[in-house]
Amino acid sequence: MSNPSTVDLNSLEPQQLVEFRKSIDQEINHFTQSLQALQTAQSKLRECISSINNLEKSSSDDLLIPLTSSLYLPGKSIKKNEFLVDIGTGYFVEKSAKDAKQVYDYKITKLNDDGRKLKDILVQKNEILNSVNLVLRKKMIEYESQQEAAAEQQKVSA
Repeated sequence: MSNPSTVDLNSLEPQQLVEFRKSIDQEINHFTQSLQALQTAQSKLRECISSINNLEKSSSDDLLIPLTSSLYLPGKSIKKNEFLVDIGTGYFVEKSAKDAKQVYDYKITKLNDDGRKLKDILVQKNEILNSVNLVLRKKMIEYESQQEAAAEQQKVSA
């Protein structure tokens, strides 16, 4: 990927600045949604670790197995220290409780790193948006003063 070229915001027309601002707004919304999705994924992974911890501590073999988000079946745990862990794209691997938690910790760490990168991008995009807004405001003030000067000129001519 090549380096993006820099554009002097002062050289753009107000309509171009408005379109650029809309584009930046869309990017900010997209990155914000992505960040929220990462945070949701982290939360689910933390729930997995919590579930493993709860099952290890439990003295009972009885479980409620979710069929949907609001429908559960009673069940029994056969092995409390072995779990099927989703390692991606529909593949599951049998892991011990300790190894399963390590897998989830690794995924959480990776999502943390990705989240930091997204936050940095969001900061940059917000700085760009602020710059565009400042230049646009300045151009609109210039345009209004030109309009007022033109109106004064017409009054003097008449």
